Amino acid sequence: MTFAYCLLPIAYCLLPIAYCLLPVAYCLLPIACCLLPIAYCLLPIAYCLLPLASCLLPIACCHLP
Repeated sequence: MTFAYCLLPIAYCLLPIAYCLLPVAYCLLPIACCLLPIAYCLLPIAYCLLPLASCLLPIACCHLP
C-alpha cells in the first residue's frame, strides 16, 4: 500500500508529459496506418519462417549442455 502512495507523485509528474506527447501520437498515427499494410505483407513471411524456427529449436537444444 505504501508503495502505491510512493508512486502517486510520479504519476502526477508524468501526467503533463503524457498530455504533451498526445499531439505527437496523433501526428504519428497516419505513419502507423501507412506501415500497417507493410506489416500485413510481412506476416505471411513470418508464418513461413515459423516452422523453420521450430526445426532449428531442437538443434539449439542439442548444443546446450
